[in-house]
Amino acid sequence: MAKRAFLICALGAIGCFGQLSPTFYPTGAHVNLYFPHLADGGPVSSQWQTALEFVNPSLTMTAHVQLSLYADDGLPLSLDFGSGPLSIQTFSILPGGTVTLRSTIASPALITGRAVATSDIPVQGTVLFRFIAFGSTSIEVSAPPTLPTSRYLSLATSSLGIAIANIATAAKSYQIAAVNSSGTILSTTTVGVAGLGHYSFNLFQVFPSLPTNFTGSVIITPQIPGDQVLAWTLNSETGVNTTLQTGVLATLPSGQLEWPISHPDRIQLVFKRLLAVAPSLLAGLGNNLGPQTAPNLVIAPDVAVNAFAKPDQTVQINLALSELVSDSPSELAFLVAHELGHIAQFRSGALTVLLPNDPAHVEPDADLIAMILVLSAGFDPYGAGGAIGKLNMAYGSSGLVAPAFDNLSDPTTAFSPARMNSMLGLITTACTNYVSLSGYCAPFKAVIHPHFSGSAPL
Repeated sequence: MAKRAFLICALGAIGCFGQLSPTFYPTGAHVNLYFPHLADGGPVSSQWQTALEFVNPSLTMTAHVQLSLYADDGLPLSLDFGSGPLSIQTFSILPGGTVTLRSTIASPALITGRAVATSDIPVQGTVLFRFIAFGSTSIEVSAPPTLPTSRYLSLATSSLGIAIANIATAAKSYQIAAVNSSGTILSTTTVGVAGLGHYSFNLFQVFPSLPTNFTGSVIITPQIPGDQVLAWTLNSETGVNTTLQTGVLATLPSGQLEWPISHPDRIQLVFKRLLAVAPSLLAGLGNNLGPQTAPNLVIAPDVAVNAFAKPDQTVQINLALSELVSDSPSELAFLVAHELGHIAQFRSGALTVLLPNDPAHVEPDADLIAMILVLSAGFDPYGAGGAIGKLNMAYGSSGLVAPAFDNLSDPTTAFSPARMNSMLGLITTACTNYVSLSGYCAPFKAVIHPHFSGSAPL
């Protein structure tokens, strides 16, 4: 009982940790930032320089980032950003801080490739390309990172610059379709990209018969249904080729589909956001969930909707589960947080963490931990109801949900009306008993649900 009383202080008393508030992130902040194109070096008459800039939007947590570079053939690419040629850069970004990596233009020949930055908390980034002729900068253009998608659509001219990155280890092929302004497909072709590799080109290079005054769009899709494409486009007005830019360049709106999205990337984003807030919430347990003690995350391609945690400190999230709740990160966050609740239980050495140590309380205890994590990480706790509702809808004759969902001997309890009805009570319990109203719930309600009645939880 003494340990449980200390935990309640750790979770609920504002005096234990000072003023805390929900963790919200700006649009575009992610734990995986993909940069489909890099360019560095070249003769003094036409040199390219790449700068990668990162900002940590969190005002309380330090971001730890690893930047990995890949050449066109998929092998590690060593570029000099001021500390010698390296294919992997690791760095920290202080709360509210920034980091800039600028290539030194060390190669006499143009080098191209791609990069991916992974972080333990969401960060924002941008890539900046600079064209330098005889020591004088004549062109500079920037672009945000992107995410994989099932189809990429972009405005196009005949000189459109396109970069495609393959994040799979096996070689992939992608179909390129040129569509005129009336919506008619003029021509299609296929390009191949090495495993982990990169390919950049101008549209006229793959469609040499395309009229020079062509305007329309380009559609990029994987050859294999279900695969994803990572692409980026650059508008050019005149005289563009792969080694020299003499025209006006401009970035274009991201062409990735909003939905369906990259489910592995979203699962990792949700997982890391939840872990980022766990140390301050679960301090007193001695099992401190967090980025430095993260359980092993397994993202499985199993066709069954399922998620579970194991005593060996593994959390498995099936892609089918993310696809079931594919329109709501908050619904996914509750399901992932529930599994992290089981990890907390395993690490505590008891059946439960917050509720009395009884087998009947194991699942409600994990739900309560999940509600606290979800709320603190800036996800909408009402997503819990949506997640359970979708699981209930999918369970049964449809065969979508695993028969032993969440490793439960009777998975119907996971989708029961009783569990659904408990969600509002969990929000109230989290806000009144474990999370200070002034620290979390009041700001959350003011920002996310300002039009709810005063008596409604959040």
